[in-house]
Formats: sequence, structure tokens, C-alpha cells
Amino acid sequence: MPNNDADDAPDNDDDIISEVQSRYEESMSYTGPWRERARDDLRFFYGDAYNHGQWDDAVYQARMGTFGGSPRPTLTINKTAQHVFQVENEARQSQMGVKINATGFGAMAEAANALEGIVRHIEYQSNAQQNAYACAIQGQVREGLGWFHVVTDYVGPNTFDQDFYIRSVPNPLSVHFDPASTEPDHSDQNWAMIVEEMDRDEFSRLYPGHDDVSRAPLGVMDGNDDWCSDNTVRVATYYRRSETKDTLWANPKDPTAQPVLQSKMEPELVEMLREMKAPSRKVSSHMVEKYVIAGNAVIAKGETVFSMIPLIPVVGIERRGCDEDEADFSGLVRSLIDPQRMYNYSASAFVESIATQSKTPWLADTRAIEGYEAQWSQANTSNQAYLPFNSTSLDDGTTLQPPTRIDPPTGSTGHFQAMQAADLQMQMVTGQYQAEMGAPGNEKSGKAINERQRQSDTANYHYTDNQGMALRYCGRLLIDAIPRLYDNMRAVQVLGLDGTQTSAIVDPSSQKAATVALPPSADGQPQQPPQGMSLDKQMELQGAILAVNPSIGRYDVEADVGPAFATQRQEAFNALTQILQAAPQLMGQIGDLVFKAADFPLADEIAERLRPATDDPRLAQAQQAIQQLQAHAAQLEQQLKDKQADIAIRAGEADHAKVKDAMAADTNQYKAETDRMAAIGSTDPDALRVLVHQLVAEALRNGPPPEDGAMPAMQDGPSGPLPRLPSDNPPGGEIHAANPVTGAVDA
Repeated sequence: MPNNDADDAPDNDDDIISEVQSRYEESMSYTGPWRERARDDLRFFYGDAYNHGQWDDAVYQARMGTFGGSPRPTLTINKTAQHVFQVENEARQSQMGVKINATGFGAMAEAANALEGIVRHIEYQSNAQQNAYACAIQGQVREGLGWFHVVTDYVGPNTFDQDFYIRSVPNPLSVHFDPASTEPDHSDQNWAMIVEEMDRDEFSRLYPGHDDVSRAPLGVMDGNDDWCSDNTVRVATYYRRSETKDTLWANPKDPTAQPVLQSKMEPELVEMLREMKAPSRKVSSHMVEKYVIAGNAVIAKGETVFSMIPLIPVVGIERRGCDEDEADFSGLVRSLIDPQRMYNYSASAFVESIATQSKTPWLADTRAIEGYEAQWSQANTSNQAYLPFNSTSLDDGTTLQPPTRIDPPTGSTGHFQAMQAADLQMQMVTGQYQAEMGAPGNEKSGKAINERQRQSDTANYHYTDNQGMALRYCGRLLIDAIPRLYDNMRAVQVLGLDGTQTSAIVDPSSQKAATVALPPSADGQPQQPPQGMSLDKQMELQGAILAVNPSIGRYDVEADVGPAFATQRQEAFNALTQILQAAPQLMGQIGDLVFKAADFPLADEIAERLRPATDDPRLAQAQQAIQQLQAHAAQLEQQLKDKQADIAIRAGEADHAKVKDAMAADTNQYKAETDRMAAIGSTDPDALRVLVHQLVAEALRNGPPPEDGAMPAMQDGPSGPLPRLPSDNPPGGEIHAANPVTGAVDA
């Protein structure tokens, strides 16, 4: 077994070339016997009447008279191909893919569904179902081992964005892999390579600028297996997984904090954590490097985004434990070789036994056909309307018997029984009996027919299960690599299980695994989804798009190998129609689902019309718009109230200022009048009395005073009413009143 310690792996080109050649030689030694058997299995599968691939060479030469004797029949009735196609076509009818589940650490089911749709779109744009997967299954069933290849390439000529593509490996024998892998799906392999013998002209076209690769033998390989020749160049696409060791440190002061790798920390911080005796543990991570070697030159190299080898095997039947120095894989063809040869030999012997018997179907007296020899000589080769004969002898008139037909030659019943036995043995070794191959059986009900089919599927379920292991390997590979390749914000396509395509955004800066973004409103304002609405309902809003961050959370992958979506849809429609037949009243509740599962024209339109109004996302969107308008109206109303209050305050302040000015003027006027009356009263009391009466009469002519006290009120005095000053005191705070009798002024 090889030593795959990547820490000791070389880095310079010479050491890489030596490593590739050494591992190639090791793989040839480990898988050499299987490669020879796989070629024989493939040749047997393609056997027909021209290449006689299902006959042993020595037996065929002997029956053809090569070593003397007459040629004998060597029939090829290829029943093996139909048994193989039965398994392969069953897989073609299935919908092969991966299912992704969110398992925590911030992962969300919506993000898992989006990632699953991204992987499904990768399969779609790669045409993986018809190319990569189908080709790998062919290798699995026919030769015992098939492969497919995950690569990265630029999306187009005008962008730096890259995407994943799933490529086929047409020749499984061109792949050489790590013999030390122990997992059933070989996901722990540390290296693998695709080796192709390429014509020099084709090599120059695919790899321009490398025409000068050495044509000399490389020394590691023997002289019959040089990596370069005058006409060909051996090109190896080599993947090697290296291991990086690190230390994971926890924060002793905050156990809930995310642990940090030592390689991403400053040395001072590491030393401080050591002094604090913080919890730590050794961890390791993997990264895959890619090299392209042509002859004795490395023409391309670099680090990939993968952490596992992107060459994925689809295993048939793998033999382990019998011989540690050899590997063996087998498919369905291997077990059919002997019964198929038995069938071909028995069929050839059956035909030979008939061919060696004489053709004498008529028995006649020569006198009865005398004169009609020409017609009777063609009786076995022509379709004559009648055959004349002589009923009496032409010589003596004796009555003659008419010619009679005898039984034709028959083949050996032993050979025919041997053919039947061989056919039964082929059914036994494959688990595919006549009913599974399309022959009518005793089963009448659909349940009985399905049960018979299930027995056949169970007999060959190991092929389906191994296909699922390969798909799970592929899913784990992609989910781990997607965050590394989609490392900036970009739009991606998401393919649904029913074939519908939607768009999503990969946003590595998002703080959540999945969020929903809405387009701006008509006035350019950003929109937010309604509070409390699930992401599924938010996605039904007009213009909604899902944004995911694939680096947040942990996701598990499981294989999904089952009926195609069209088959599942038909089964769902049949089940729903049976439910409605038993309970027609449910039509109002599930009618839209029934027609959504139907596959005839206008079914989707009928489903949309039957859809309950409460399920219409436009209703929620309208309600959201109404709520926004109501909130806006309430805001405007409050602003209006605030404006009115402000205006009232400003108006009150203005009126108050006017009143104060008027009061001050009145106060000054009354003071002046009082002073004048005091002066008059001190000199002429009678004149003062006349003046007071004039003031009262004038006040009575002007009407009652205002209620706000802007005008002076009248107050009775000893000689009649006297004027009273306003309640607001003048700036001096003094109130003067004149006594008309004494002429004195009271302060």
C-alpha cells in the first residue's frame, strides 16, 4: 500500500513528474488484472454476428474450419445487452440528484433549498443526467467501475466569474486512483488522475506553446510504455490532496464565542492564550492541487477550490479482502458470460442439427410423376398452384397412389432444451425474469405487477445504491466548494424540482443564511417584507428575490435516486383523483393542487383560478400597501395638528403683544387724565366735576367694555361712577385715583 503522507509531498516540477509516474505504475500494478477483464467484458457486451465477441477465439477458429474441416454455425444471439440495458435504462428514467438539509450553526431550510437548486442548475447546465451520470452508469454496469468529473470554468468570455461543471469520463480505464482509499465511495482518496494517449497534432491544438515536450523515454516507465513518442503524447490530469494542520483555540473568558484557528491569530495572542491555559485542540483541513503533465513537463498547475478529489467513482461490484495487491470490479456482464456462451453454442448446435438432415418432404412413385418431373423438382423451392401426377400407370394402367408429404426434419430436442436452460440461467444470475423483461405473466392487478417489478429492482439494487453514494460524494464536494468559488456577490440560477428556473443572490457579506429582498417602491423608497411573514410567503411577493450566504451554517447531503419528476407528478395526480372520488367535497379545498399536478394543457391556468384567495401573495402585498398608506396618512395628520398648534401659539403670542401695547397706551392715557384732573381739582373743584361727567357720558356712548379688560370698567363713587384701571398694573405698579370732592389723588 502506498504512503499518502502529504506533508512529505514534493513541490518542484521534477518531483511532481516522478510522483505521477510512480503512482501511475503503482495503479497499473494494482488494477492491471481488472483492466484486462474489463476489456474482455466490454468486448463480450458488444459481441454480434460480425465481430463474434461472445465466442472464445480458439473455439471460433475451430468451428470456422481454420484447423481443417468444414465451417460450422457460430451464431451470436446477444441477450446480454438486453439484461444490461434493463438496469441502465431504469437508472436513466430515475431522477438522479442530491438533497441538501440544514443541520444547524445558523443554517436555514430556505438556504438549503436554494443550494439544492443551485446544484440542480449545475447539473442542468452540464447536462449531467444524459452525459456524465449516464456514462458513469454504463461503466458501472458493463465494466464494474465508472467515473464522472467535476471541474470549474469561466462562465463566459467576458467575465471573470467561474462556475462548476460536471463532465463525463468516456473511458473508465483512463482513470487511475489511490489504492489506499478504504471508504466504499472512495471519498477518502488522496490522489487520482486521468491519463490519455493524445495525438501530437491534437495535443498541439489543445495545449499551444508546448510542442517542445521531450520525446525521450522518462526512465521510470519501461520501454513499451513511454510517455512520449514521435506520434503521441501521454497527458495526465493529476489531482493531489494535501493536509494542513492547525490548532483551534477557544476564548476562556467567553465560552460562547466562536473558536479561532491559530493560523489566523497574532503570535502575541497565541502566547497569551497559552498562559491562560485556554482550551485548544489539533485540527486539520485539506485542499486539492491540480497538475497537468504532458510527457516529462508540467504544463499547468494550481490550487483548486475543492477539499476532496473531484474525480468521483460509480462502483459496480468491488472485490476487497481477497488479494491486497490486486483490485477487481465487475458489473452485470461478468455474470452473464458463461450462460450467454451456453446459449450461443446451443443455438448454433440446434441449427446445425437441422442443417445436416436431408430435405425429402415428398414421397412418390416414379410412375406417378412421369412426365411432370420439372414441376416436382421445384416443389420445395416454388409456390405452384397445383402439382399434377398420374393416377394410373402409363404402361399397364395400374392404379397408382398419389405422392404424399412426409414430416420435415426436426432439430434435436436436447439442444432446444439447452437453449431454454441457458436462458433461464441468464435470468437467474441477473434476477430479471421474463415478466420483468416484458413477457406476459400471471399477474393481473397493478399491485401484483408492481411487486414483481420490485423484486427485480431489489435484485439489482446494489447498482442504485452505489449510484446514490456517488451522488452524495458529488453533493458534499460542491457544498464545500461553493463558498470558495462564489466569494463575491453574484446572481445565480436556481432550478426547481419541476424544472422551473428562478434567480437568487449569493451574498457572502450577509449576516444570515437566507434573507428576502424586495424591489424599491414606486417612489423609490426601500421596501421591507411584512413583519411576521415566513420566508416562503415573502418569496411569493411580487419582485421578491432570495439572498443566501452559503458560508453560514452546516448542511448535510443525501442522495436522491428515484422516479423522475414527471413520474412523481403523474403518481400525485392519480392519488389526488382517487381521493376526490372518495370525497368529492374536498374539491373546493384541494382542487388547485389536483390540477397543478396534472400534465395536460391549461391545467396550470385552471389551478390558478381554483387557488383560494387567502393563498394569493398579492393579497398580503396589498394589505402591506394599505398598512403603509394608513401609517403615512396618520403621520400627515399628526404633522397637520402640530402645524395648527404652532400657528395658534404664534397667533396667541401676537394678540397678547397687541393687548399689552393697548393696555400700556390706556394706562398712560388714564394717568395723564388723572394727573390733569388732580391738577384741576386742586385749583377748581367745580371744573373737575364737569370733566368727570363728560368722561362718563363718553364711556356710555362707546358701549360696554370688552371682556378681556382692555377697556376700563366703571366704579361707583360718592359723586357717581368713576373709571377703574385695568388689572395689569403699569410699569411702575402704581394705581392712582382722584377724589372729585376733595380733589386729592390717592396712590
